[in-house]
Amino acid sequence: MSPDNGKGLAAIPDNPSFTNSGAGTPMDVDSEFLHDRPGGRPVSTSINDLPDEIQHITAEIMPLSVVLMRLAQWTHVSLQDQVGHLASKPLPQNMANGNANYSPTSAEDASPESLDKKQTLLTWAMDIHTRWTKLLVITEWSKRSEHVGRLIDMKNHLQMSLERYGFLFWDLVKVKNHLRWATVASPDLKTALEVLSSGEASWMPELSFIAPPPISLEERESWMDNINTLLSVRLSFDEHERLPLQFRDYTVGSGRVTFMVKDEFEVDLTIGDEDFEKQFWFIDFRFGFGPAPVEISERVRQFLEHKVNLVLGNEGLAGCYRYLHEFVLTQKIGEFRRQAVELSMGRWIDAIKVERLNRALAIQYWLNRPHSQGSKSWIIIGVYSGNGFNGLKDLKTASWLQLRWFRDNKEVKDFDIPWDLGAISVEALLTTVIARHVEFLLTAIYKKLAIKPRFARRQASMALQISKDEPLNSSLTLQLFDDENATIRIDPVTGSFTLFPQCYTILDGQHRLNSSPSPADDGPVALEQLRWNYTLKDFNSRAKSLGWTTMRPPIPSDDLKSIVYSGTATPTMREPYIPVWLRKAGWSPQWFLMLSLSLGGDQWWLVELSGQKPGLLTGRLKMFIKMPMSSSQLSLSDTFFQNLAVYATGMISQLTDLRELHSKKMAHTARESTSYNLFSQVKIPTLYVRLSDMLRSRTDSAREPPTPWARDFIPINFKGIQNTSDTQDAAPSMPRQDVRVKIIAEARLAVTNKEKFKFLKGNVDHDVVYNPRIGQFSLRLRADMGTPVVNLLSTRIQALERLVDFVQAISKAGKNAVPESVTLREVVFTYCSSPPQTSPPPPIGGTSAQQQQSLPPRAWRVRLDLAKEKDQLVSVALERGNPHLRVLDFLTVLANSPNFESLPLCLLFTLPLYRGLEKVENAWEPIVSNNEGSCQIFPRSVTSVTIRYTLLGTPGSLRQLNIELQVAKRKGKTMWHVFRSAGGGGIGARDRNDEFDKVLQQRVWSARGIGFKGLVTSAAADPEKGIEALLDLIDESVRSLVGTPMPPAPPIHQQTQVHGGHEAVAATAAASAPIPQANMAGNWLLQQQHQQQQQQHQQQRQSLAQASAQHHQQQQHHQRPGGNGGGGTIPGGNSNAPLILD
Repeated sequence: MSPDNGKGLAAIPDNPSFTNSGAGTPMDVDSEFLHDRPGGRPVSTSINDLPDEIQHITAEIMPLSVVLMRLAQWTHVSLQDQVGHLASKPLPQNMANGNANYSPTSAEDASPESLDKKQTLLTWAMDIHTRWTKLLVITEWSKRSEHVGRLIDMKNHLQMSLERYGFLFWDLVKVKNHLRWATVASPDLKTALEVLSSGEASWMPELSFIAPPPISLEERESWMDNINTLLSVRLSFDEHERLPLQFRDYTVGSGRVTFMVKDEFEVDLTIGDEDFEKQFWFIDFRFGFGPAPVEISERVRQFLEHKVNLVLGNEGLAGCYRYLHEFVLTQKIGEFRRQAVELSMGRWIDAIKVERLNRALAIQYWLNRPHSQGSKSWIIIGVYSGNGFNGLKDLKTASWLQLRWFRDNKEVKDFDIPWDLGAISVEALLTTVIARHVEFLLTAIYKKLAIKPRFARRQASMALQISKDEPLNSSLTLQLFDDENATIRIDPVTGSFTLFPQCYTILDGQHRLNSSPSPADDGPVALEQLRWNYTLKDFNSRAKSLGWTTMRPPIPSDDLKSIVYSGTATPTMREPYIPVWLRKAGWSPQWFLMLSLSLGGDQWWLVELSGQKPGLLTGRLKMFIKMPMSSSQLSLSDTFFQNLAVYATGMISQLTDLRELHSKKMAHTARESTSYNLFSQVKIPTLYVRLSDMLRSRTDSAREPPTPWARDFIPINFKGIQNTSDTQDAAPSMPRQDVRVKIIAEARLAVTNKEKFKFLKGNVDHDVVYNPRIGQFSLRLRADMGTPVVNLLSTRIQALERLVDFVQAISKAGKNAVPESVTLREVVFTYCSSPPQTSPPPPIGGTSAQQQQSLPPRAWRVRLDLAKEKDQLVSVALERGNPHLRVLDFLTVLANSPNFESLPLCLLFTLPLYRGLEKVENAWEPIVSNNEGSCQIFPRSVTSVTIRYTLLGTPGSLRQLNIELQVAKRKGKTMWHVFRSAGGGGIGARDRNDEFDKVLQQRVWSARGIGFKGLVTSAAADPEKGIEALLDLIDESVRSLVGTPMPPAPPIHQQTQVHGGHEAVAATAAASAPIPQANMAGNWLLQQQHQQQQQQHQQQRQSLAQASAQHHQQQQHHQRPGGNGGGGTIPGGNSNAPLILD
């Protein structure tokens, strides 16, 4: 420890013995007086009165107590280490051998081990002693620390003053040396006075110089020509082989040769002797590049003249070129540096950094660019010497300026950057280099994007515009969607990416691109994310306004990847994507439309989930299908979203139909076709089904399959959708809820025979149109979403088939049945027993018999209301006064039976019959009103009728006659068979020889007329010509018995016996005829039957005037008693009761 450490004034206690190792005695270096001297008064000496110039040293002074404490600690620690070190040393040999009673023979242990330990301990003790001794000396000096401190300050002041004196001395020496250049000789006043007074100096010596004679102009031109000739001859012959290649361009004139090196310099040389071995001499020098001074300064000229003449004398013209060439290269480097420094302090401030090297210049550009923070880009302009690998210089090769480009910390080896060394411009050079850097970045991004499927398949456009000189003219334009594009440019000064047009989403993508550590590698991903954000922002807002709902993915990410990557061949081709899930208002909850945006190509997917409930947002993937739509069709126009809804709904409809056809095992196929309702890029296939499959459920296996009336293959074309709402009547300001989507499709049926449908014109129904020119039905089908269209088509085709059957049945009926209106909902036709004659309808009160006989047969109109649904029945409506009203229920049953085609023929066949029955009823009205008898008609079916005549007999009994009318074959011809059935004549079996039999036998069974013929016990009548006349004859015969008394009862053996086959047939017809009770009075029975008949006629008149909704009540009152279904209700209830038209 140095004895000078810790010098200064210390406060020392009065006791001279130092206690506590100096603790508690800090040194007060700032005190000027001694406080602890005996007597307690301050002591002042002359040394304390030092001037202020003497600096008092206080730096690095440590309190003495700290020194004592640290030395004590160090001593204690050192002692512990020394004890441990001695304990680790080896023991003497005897003790090491296990002799515990070892004791040394002499008084002192002189073993080597003991001596080593003693030596070590003694050395340590001496070192400790020395340290504490030094501390003791310091402690003693500290008693006079004030005086010692002052002495130290004075000594330091003297040393610093001595050093300052040495410095001043040498400064004076330097000033003296520098003043030598300013030394001025003493003026010669005597000579000056003589020269000023006399104009000459007598003492100046005479040089005896003879001035040459003046040279004339001709001599000067001759000498110049001589010099020019010598220069030309020397350069052409003597110096030709040694002349440098760069000096081949020269001119000789005015006594000098001017060597011109392009973009470098021009030098003028001449000769001073005719000897060709003598050297050339320097005359003038000019720079051949710009910017540079037009003329060099005189100082530079003298310097160059001296250097160039030396080089010409030693190395000749080759050395002259090399020297001037290197000189010019150095000047160019300087000019580059000057311009670069000006740029760094001007427009390119904080953008470039200039660093001068050994005959080179480094310029770093894009100093603070936001991207690629870990890399730098710079250029180096330097002189390339042209030395070989061995370091030897090739004398034939001159050095040149070389440009090296380091782009992102890597040197670019092969580049072609033109730079004009004749017109030096650092800004133009930097602009060109930056333009190539911008080209590299944009081209790298372009190439990475060009190989992506989205651009390789031309699903989106991308344009790269490159300028080799101006970086602002280089740009990369990407299509975001539809006609929206994004343009990427790079600022040439800062190097930051700039994207247009400016908006929030574009700025976010610009920030992402500028934050990338490697834009050339990460640029495609950043631009794709920009496209995602830009597309989603506008797509979501636009889709919601047009009825589309965007939502979260309802399936897990693994299922989502299986959809998007389903068409990817290898995992390396899988690009990142972002899904957009859409659903149109009114769609079923299990159907979704998904758009996947990626560089692999934007794809549309139609997804169906299973187990999807209206309240849940997730489900299980059931089916997905890729929609043939490209990203070039993505748009935000109303037309696009409308076409998207139509196309997606059409695909859903077709998938639903295909699934239905597959479940029913119905043959089908699909073919591509052009749909003019959709945009041209999207084509929905046309679905073909078979007509035979559509009619399979209607065809009875027991019957022979009908002849096909149309071609077997039916095309189903999707035509669009129709949105309906349950709140159509709501206020316009209220949002519509429960929107339903209806699918519109069109099916076309081409008929095989157009002649059968010539009576159809135009609209068969509001959604069925027939074109008679080409013979084709067009069926417009409207079904709710999720409902198979083929089911509706099947129902429509079956209804059309039924319509065709009805129409064919009408046409088969001949000219007496004429169709008036034929639609899919109803068929209206007229029928008549003879060619129809239109006449006004009868009055409500009816017509008399005479009027009916005078009127010609009229045509009766029948309206068939065809079923709209599959389970509804066809209703038959007859106009008022139609004779067939009494069998309307049976006609309705016939219209809904498998034999419905026979309805027109049946109406024509039975019209004369029921017309004759009407006449019979009308003829009995006076008799019924007089309570003399009654006539009741009971239709058992359309072709089976029972006429019951009731006459008043003896008191308490009635006379009854049952006449049966049935269809029968006679000689291959269909005729009416009329006979008397059992049960006539009152109670018990009828008597064959009663009064009715006698009358019938005499007037009817044995008679013969036009269209009818008696058959002894019955009669046969032609259905068209003879049935009415026969009924009139029978009625007149029975009416002749009205008012006559009842004949006496015949003997028992003369009662009625069975007459062969005829009675057997008649018995079955009359088996169910009701027999009145025998104990009732005859008049009362006749009165009751008359009242009943009047009630029936009154109800019939009311039913003719009432609307179709009250027909059910009329049917209950009009029901006939007894019989096998006669007068009964239609099977299945009265919900579809036929209507009676007015």
